[in-house]
Amino acid sequence: MKSFASCLLGVLLLTVPAALPAEDLLRVGGFGRDITGVVAEGKGFWKAAGIKTEFTQVRASVELMQDFVDGKLDVIHTTADNPIAWAEGQGADHKTHDFILFLGGRKGLTMELVVGPEFKTFADLKGSGKIFAVDAYNTGYAPVLVYILDKHGVKLRKDYDMKPLGGGGDRMQSVLKGETIGGMIDLNEELKKRGFHVLARTQDYLPTYAVAVGAARRDWAKQHEGLLVRYIRALIRSTDWILDPTNKAEALRLIQAALHNKPAQAAEMYGEATDAQLGLIPRGKIDPEGVRVILQIRQVMGEMRPPLPSPDKYVDEQYYRKAIASLVAESGTR
Repeated sequence: MKSFASCLLGVLLLTVPAALPAEDLLRVGGFGRDITGVVAEGKGFWKAAGIKTEFTQVRASVELMQDFVDGKLDVIHTTADNPIAWAEGQGADHKTHDFILFLGGRKGLTMELVVGPEFKTFADLKGSGKIFAVDAYNTGYAPVLVYILDKHGVKLRKDYDMKPLGGGGDRMQSVLKGETIGGMIDLNEELKKRGFHVLARTQDYLPTYAVAVGAARRDWAKQHEGLLVRYIRALIRSTDWILDPTNKAEALRLIQAALHNKPAQAAEMYGEATDAQLGLIPRGKIDPEGVRVILQIRQVMGEMRPPLPSPDKYVDEQYYRKAIASLVAESGTR
């Protein structure tokens, strides 16, 4: 890890005042509370950073991004695909935006491509003219669907099309009604009874993918540097704590409490977060390769043309580096 000694004093003055003021409100958006946020609240990492979070759960990518663009949310946690698409003018408003990715999340995706019983192989999808259920047409996990199918010679608009429906619940209902043949959805018991099955798993195609990254508007980040650094610092502490196996029992208790006592779901959430292949990235560092993969997938989908931009166009690590520096300095004073 790089040394940040040259900027430690300034960072400490910025992020760790002797007496924190009243908690600053930070409006956070996402599809659901991530384990890092649950732990940051339960272990008091938010409070120690002088932050009070207000979390807004959304149902669809367009809703998340529109609220973000409109300034209703300060930061969001989502796949890097969403802010990249909207930054490039490929979102629902067709305008370009200046976003930054300031924090990493997970190493990869754990999703399944579920289809009906008549589609035993990818070859069965060729020339079918069927419709897949997706969140949004060119963001969310639609590009992942297109990428996997393309690997098997199944082409968008030639062999199939997609219907944007929003969140997972809406996509599921569409599949159950027979309006669409499947998608990146959970294979629940009802679908199993009807003969639906998993045709592909994302981890078999995408060993790395920028998931649950933190994003902010560049101008907002500049104006709220201290707050953003403290926020990142709290999430790094949360990530470190979760990935320490000695904290497993307490972590499960915190998750269960947040989920209103659902032990099976809590265990699944913890298992995904600590999975060596696809779980949380140590110290929350952004993986440029995960961002690069998303750019390549968007090219396959026809949304981007070569030469592709570098991940550096979207990633801004200055706030992350300051958060890390303050943590390093803090540990050195103990």
